[in-house]
Amino acid sequence: MLHQDQMKNKRSGFKPWRLGGTIALLLLATACGYQPVPAAGPVDGQEGKAPAGAYPRTIVTGGKHEVVIPAKPERIAALSLDTAEMALELADPSRFVVAPRSLDNEQLSVHAEQGKLIGTKITGATKLDPEQVLSYKPDLVLMTTIHDGEKDADPILKQAGIPVLTFKEWGSVRQIMDQLDLIGQALGEEEKAKAVTDRMKSKLEAVRNKVEGRKAASKPTVLVLSPVGPNTGPYMMGPDNISSDLVRLAGGTPAAEAMGLPRTTKATIEQIIQADPDCILLSDWEGKKEQAFRELTGNPGWSTLKAVKEGRVRVMSAKQLVNANPAVVDSIAEIADVLEPASGVKKEAGA
Repeated sequence: MLHQDQMKNKRSGFKPWRLGGTIALLLLATACGYQPVPAAGPVDGQEGKAPAGAYPRTIVTGGKHEVVIPAKPERIAALSLDTAEMALELADPSRFVVAPRSLDNEQLSVHAEQGKLIGTKITGATKLDPEQVLSYKPDLVLMTTIHDGEKDADPILKQAGIPVLTFKEWGSVRQIMDQLDLIGQALGEEEKAKAVTDRMKSKLEAVRNKVEGRKAASKPTVLVLSPVGPNTGPYMMGPDNISSDLVRLAGGTPAAEAMGLPRTTKATIEQIIQADPDCILLSDWEGKKEQAFRELTGNPGWSTLKAVKEGRVRVMSAKQLVNANPAVVDSIAEIADVLEPASGVKKEAGA
C-alpha cells in the first residue's frame, strides 16, 4: 500500500532491534501463549487444501515460505491497508483486534464502514511497533512489507511465534486473486474467497471482450498521478503499482512504462510535458479532486497537454485506482471508457 504509498525506500540492510527489546518481545509472546505449533496434516497453500474447518493447517506463501495456522483465527491483526481490505472481504470485523488507521478513510478504503467497527487502529507503514502489535495478542498477523517499519517488524513478530502471512506487493489483479485465496485458507474462509475471485474473473472477462480488438499501435498512454502519503504532493505511479495493471487491462499503455520509469517518482511538470500522455488519471486521497493537484494543474504548461486539450483527465478515488482491493476490477471499465476516442468530450472531473 501505498499504502499507503508505493514508494520503496532505499535501504542499506535490516536494522536489528535492541537485544534487550527483542528478548522482552519474546518473553511477552511466551507469556501470552504464542508458541510455534507443528503442522498436523499440512496443507500447501498452492497445491492442496485442508478439509473444510480443519486445523492446524500450513499455508505456503511465495512458493516456499510455510506458515502454520494452529486454529481458526479469531484475533486478526491486519497491519497494512491492502491486507485489511482483503481480510474484510472474508471475515467479520469482530474477528479483528487491530487494523491500520487508513482503513477509516473513505477515499482510500472500500471497507471504511466495516473498518469503523474495529476498535483499535494503529499507524503502520514506517512507524509500525512490534511490541504494540504483540500487546493485542493476535493469533494471525497479515502484513505487506513495502515500508521500513513493516520490514523491520516482520522478523520480530515471526520470532515471537505468531503466525504471520507476509506479502511483498499487490501489483496486479492476478496477485490480488491469488493472495486473496491464501488469506481465505488462513482464515478458514475458502468458499468466500472463491466467490470473490469468481466475481473478479467474470468482470475481467467482460472488459476483455470490450478492449481485445484494440491494436497495439492504438493503445493510448495513461499517466497516473497520486500522492504517496499525507502532504507528499503528486507522484507518477511506477510499474509495481496496481494502477499500471489496471491501465493495461483497460487497453492502454502505462505512461511510466513508456517513459522508462523503474519506480514511483516525484512528478514534475517538465517530465509530464515531455511525456505528453494521451490520458491522465488523478488519484484522490482526500476528496479534494483536482484541487489536490493544483501545483501541477496551475502551471501554464498543464493546459498544453494533449490529455487536457482532449478532455481525457479523470479524477478517481485512491481506492479505485492505486490501492489494491478486489473492487479495482470495477475501475477497469471506467478507465477503458476514458481511453475511447468518443470520450474526448470534456467531462466534469470525477464524473
